[in-house]
Amino acid sequence: MLGIYVHIPFCRRKCGYCDFNSSYRDERDIRRYADRLVREIRQCRYGGLGVDTIFIGGGTPSFIGGEYIEEIMCAIRDTFTVAGDAEISIEVNPDSVSPGKLDIYKRAGINRVSMGVQSFADKNLRTLGRIHSAEKAEEAFCMIRSAGFENINIDLMFSYPYQTTGDWERTLEKAVSLDPGHISAYSLIIEENTPFYKKYKNYQTNEVKDRIMYRKANEILAGAGYGKYEISNFAKEGRQCRHNVGYWKRYDYLGFGLSAHSLFNNVRFANTDDFEAYMGENTVCYEERLSRSDIIGEYMFLGLRMTEGIAFADFEEEFGESVQSLFSDVIGKYKALGLLEYNGERLWLTEKGIDVSNTVFADFLL
Repeated sequence: MLGIYVHIPFCRRKCGYCDFNSSYRDERDIRRYADRLVREIRQCRYGGLGVDTIFIGGGTPSFIGGEYIEEIMCAIRDTFTVAGDAEISIEVNPDSVSPGKLDIYKRAGINRVSMGVQSFADKNLRTLGRIHSAEKAEEAFCMIRSAGFENINIDLMFSYPYQTTGDWERTLEKAVSLDPGHISAYSLIIEENTPFYKKYKNYQTNEVKDRIMYRKANEILAGAGYGKYEISNFAKEGRQCRHNVGYWKRYDYLGFGLSAHSLFNNVRFANTDDFEAYMGENTVCYEERLSRSDIIGEYMFLGLRMTEGIAFADFEEEFGESVQSLFSDVIGKYKALGLLEYNGERLWLTEKGIDVSNTVFADFLL
């Protein structure tokens, strides 16, 4: 159950709300980066292990030439044993995906495409600083499907300045009409180190409106056959993102590229976020062996993100103790408040609990 994440830190233009490690670079820097990335993969000390999910994210992986993606995939296949039924995803943006790149992705074995749309309303796209139009997003989706990709995700965003509930409903309805296998719907968090923060630092999220939008997503997507399997993720039967499920279930994963993080045998480590430093040979800038308390805390708050929640038997097998013995007071407190529910087998967040999930999660950190 090993996942691989590959970070492509390049974009045509960085969105104002984005705090990921990404920037515009010229072809020379892209070539340098791809060479260094391939070298990092081939020199990995865990080479030879089996891999069942791969996720190429960013940034905007579709911004760079398809040949770079093919080189990266070749390096992964040469270094690891990739399962025949592996889920292999790539993130794309509507403005930079093309039939030629999609053909290369298929040839490289990629079988899942995740497209950042955010909205199907042009006025909202302008607010977010996106460089594609709603029409372009629809055209790109049809292009991806015509290229033979059946497993497609659309990323959508809500609860940002000037967006109305009507805008959000129309975006959801348009997304559903395209019939992707998976839809992610995220509430915008305005991070301090972004241009959005400077522009909208006095903007106060309307919590009531935010929850109305979230429930509208639940309603429209459920009505169209999308099951919610995680707080912000909805999928048709069999289209859940296996790679992300691996994160929430704490499976081991290796990250390659600038600022990429890894978790292996309960050791968390990360690459430098400095571009020129990454070009050197020693890319790891942080490493920590997690304590038992750290592991249990992560297990609880990540597991509770999923609608299936925490299986009591799985927890006891993993830690040799029951969830109830460690967290009886916390569970009792939040059950009484209607935020947690459980039966003889599982513990999960209620819909009311999802609304204040971060508060609930904090109490499970030992």
